[in-house]
Amino acid sequence: MPHTTYTDWSELKTRNGFAADEIISNLQKSIRRSMDESACESAYELYISGQMFLEKLWRRLQVIAIEDIGFGNLSATYQIKSLNEMRRSLPYDDPDQPVFFIHAIRILCDSEKDRSSALLKNIIVKSFEMGKTPTIMDIAIDKHTKRGRELGRDAMHFFHEGSKVMPEKRVNNNYRQRYLEILESYDPEHAISTSFKYSPTQF
Repeated sequence: MPHTTYTDWSELKTRNGFAADEIISNLQKSIRRSMDESACESAYELYISGQMFLEKLWRRLQVIAIEDIGFGNLSATYQIKSLNEMRRSLPYDDPDQPVFFIHAIRILCDSEKDRSSALLKNIIVKSFEMGKTPTIMDIAIDKHTKRGRELGRDAMHFFHEGSKVMPEKRVNNNYRQRYLEILESYDPEHAISTSFKYSPTQF
């Protein structure tokens, strides 16, 4: 496994003497409650404390976009990622550097909040720690798996079972019906000799 460097933010102080972990926590709690000015003050304290703190700020904002905003604004992750990439074109001490995290925070504060992805993550993590493991459903045993092929599950089985999607969007084409008609007459044993051969294990 790759080596991961861990920073204990509780042991670090910001420029004005705050415990770094408390400023980071204050940032996130402020965003959760749409307190944009409070959040921006915490972000600025991190920024003026050094490059390492600025990088931590942006990592936190990207996590917040998923953890606290989630389905409340599905565009937030892309917006924060884009702003983070844009600000990297400026030197650390450029006067325009702060406007990028200020704008990012305003987007997050203005968004509806949804923590369901974070909650589901916690459910999965804690359940695994208590001994839970995945359940392989019968529909997963198809032509893409060794066991499925041994059971004779073919493209027609996959068409009716493995490829089923829910909820299915209504689309204005007849591709599903056309593909079914091809499957009904398709015989892999009589494919032309020059046809491309795909790996049978791809999903």
